[in-house]
Amino acid sequence: MPATTLPTLRLSLRLETADLFGAMEWVLANARRTGLAPAQLSFDAAQQAVLHATLTAEDAGLLWLFLRRLDNGFDVELLFADVDDPDSDAVADPAPRAATHRTNSEPALALSA
Repeated sequence: MPATTLPTLRLSLRLETADLFGAMEWVLANARRTGLAPAQLSFDAAQQAVLHATLTAEDAGLLWLFLRRLDNGFDVELLFADVDDPDSDAVADPAPRAATHRTNSEPALALSA
């Protein structure tokens, strides 16, 4: 049986340093509750607390749901997100607020073409 490629989300998040473990726990717990599986996690605290993650799901819709949930986080800033859905050739709709320009920050979501 050939291996199937799951929809994948690659993202980078800036975490609030005041409660770093709480912010990491919130992100990972939401990923688990959404039905995502970690493929790769790395943490860079050299200049700022940034979590890099590659997550997979059985359905790409779960990845988009997770991005919408991240947009509600108060200790998390989405720096980059790229959703790869091998079952779709179309560009998926971005998470509601994550893709919009915020007046006091940079755009929070970047998608590859």
